Amino acid sequence: MEEHAGRGAQTLDLVFVYGSLKRGHSNHHLLATARFEGEAQAPGLTLHDLGPFPMAIAAAQPEAGSATDPETLPVSGEVFAVDAETLKRLDRLEGVPRLYQRQRLALLDGRLAWVYLGQPHQVRHVPALAAGCWPALLLLLSALIPALAPASLQAATGLAACNRWHRSQGVSRIELGNQIGAAHYLTKMQRLQQSPPEAPVALYAESDLERACDSAR
Repeated sequence: MEEHAGRGAQTLDLVFVYGSLKRGHSNHHLLATARFEGEAQAPGLTLHDLGPFPMAIAAAQPEAGSATDPETLPVSGEVFAVDAETLKRLDRLEGVPRLYQRQRLALLDGRLAWVYLGQPHQVRHVPALAAGCWPALLLLLSALIPALAPASLQAATGLAACNRWHRSQGVSRIELGNQIGAAHYLTKMQRLQQSPPEAPVALYAESDLERACDSAR
């Protein structure tokens, strides 16, 4: 996708995002200067919930032991037009090429867009999100309890997560803490740090997590 404006012409690329870069989520600020091009779906992928963020993988060649599901729907997300500098920032966020690989794919509507994909071994034994949309828990509860106000729903799910976090230890505590921090848009201890699923690291200060949990009560 190209955009020309005389002397100040620049080339814009389409990027399909399906996780924390979506509008209303913790890393969307990295797309603050990007142009929103609408919602879309990406076929041929399966989406996996890794807690604070999801990971999509190509479904055509699943590795033995990966929890892919042929009945899953196309991955849902949003499309943005970005410049080269924004694309570099996204690459740093996604840990390219160590954590994610950036590949150009055809979306269901025919547009070509960059998509950040993981590898099957990274989601081994992690169930796929059959609806193809992240986050899954909030959407499921919204469908089951349609009369519940969004603020009440967030408080209810946040309190349950906080209770589990307080009782947990080790890796489970780290993963739950990262999930709570992302849900409450807390500031990371290191701004661009990620928590790889194979070796989770704490992204948020425990004092900040405690304050977030206190607000959920």
